[in-house]
Amino acid sequence: MCIRDSYLIILILMVFASCVKPPDYPIEPRIEFVSMNQSTFNELDEDSLSIVIYFEDGDGDLGSEDSVNMFWEDSRVPGYLVPFKIPFFNVEGNSKAISGTITTYYPISFCYDDSDPIDTFYFKIFVEDRAGHQSNVDSTDLIFINCN
Repeated sequence: MCIRDSYLIILILMVFASCVKPPDYPIEPRIEFVSMNQSTFNELDEDSLSIVIYFEDGDGDLGSEDSVNMFWEDSRVPGYLVPFKIPFFNVEGNSKAISGTITTYYPISFCYDDSDPIDTFYFKIFVEDRAGHQSNVDSTDLIFINCN
């Protein structure tokens, strides 16, 4: 293969690369529960619950320098939200659409009902972007705490 052919192949690859269509996500963020590190814990366990969620945001304004923007609701305490902060990150380029995964850690607490040997619950999760758009709500798998 001669040098001229190499340049032609590189030029063709550059043309195809420039034609890649950016993702078309809505401006409201969307999340999806992906996984958690384990489902069974002991009460006041030293291990933390680790939850991974997938996200998409069409205008790239997810994350903040100074406010909370991810919320977990314990199914045992409806209405009580555990706040988390997704850090701010700058989106560069022509397309502001972003997607990826977020891993969050939370210490396992106590059982709410000591009369049961195992406390069972789940978390509902949603995020809010800087414009105030809320995502859908997704839920974790069931979590079990062995009560002492």
